[in-house]
Amino acid sequence: MKKNNSSSLANPRADRMRKTIFLLGGVAAWLLLLGACSAYRGSASTTPGTTDKEFLSEVRYLISKKEKKIFKNTPPEERQKFIEEFWKVRDPDPTTEENEFRDEYYRRIDVANHLFHEGGQGWLSDRGRILILLGEPERRDVYPTGYSFYEPPVEIWFYNTFPIIFVDYNREGFYKLESGSVRRMSMINTAQMQLKPQGIQRNVRLFSFTLTALETGPGTAKLLMAVPYRVTNLILDEKSKTYSTRIKLNVRVIDAAGKTALEKEELRTVTVSDDMLAQLGKSYSLEFLLQLPPGKYTAQVALENTADKSQAQKEIQIKL
Repeated sequence: MKKNNSSSLANPRADRMRKTIFLLGGVAAWLLLLGACSAYRGSASTTPGTTDKEFLSEVRYLISKKEKKIFKNTPPEERQKFIEEFWKVRDPDPTTEENEFRDEYYRRIDVANHLFHEGGQGWLSDRGRILILLGEPERRDVYPTGYSFYEPPVEIWFYNTFPIIFVDYNREGFYKLESGSVRRMSMINTAQMQLKPQGIQRNVRLFSFTLTALETGPGTAKLLMAVPYRVTNLILDEKSKTYSTRIKLNVRVIDAAGKTALEKEELRTVTVSDDMLAQLGKSYSLEFLLQLPPGKYTAQVALENTADKSQAQKEIQIKL
């Protein structure tokens, strides 16, 4: 058995610059703000040249499911603004030009790529992931021949008294996180969630529409509904590169005596292209044909966007 107390992950300069330390123990792991280390700003950035795919790959350890969904549903021409806001909400000191959180995150990616080489991208390995989430360990114990001659290589990282164990099961240099302890994994997950603050929230846009009626002949009329794109949650179809949703339309018509003369529910599909969506001032139109005996009526219309369950209701007086 050979034990190597390696300090290759230790970085005294980064330690001095780090503003916070990790307090781990009990049944929770508190991952505080990542320290400032602007001297290690990574080459990966949020410049306009960064593709959507690159951005999502780079922030895989940070982005929440909700943020990822919002990003995919954001028009391509607005995604750079999303990226800027993504880092802004994580900046521990917005009053300065530097974003210490972002700088430290990319510094850790660089360190992981330098130290680990599984698959050519160390930051995507288990050791790289934990280094990025928890920072450099206080101590790293390396057993290149395992605990005994017949066991696979093992590494143990210590954060305070909290151990993280990696095992090279196939003896090929690919270290995997040892997942035998549910408690340990729970603490790692807790730490990871601390890296995911509230993040970017979709701007609250009141789902609404305008309702008009157009008489088309004796006993017939059209209900016309115009819904602005900007208040509609549209889902991106990766294959067709179009945005769509389904609108549940419910129409109830009441006669002068207060009785229901007509009630119907339909599901309408709305699909728009990037070009159409870019013009946020535009609206999509829905029509509903009425055929009733001559008289005065009140038409009550309810729309529901099935993508996010937002609803709106209107009513209008009609004379046929």
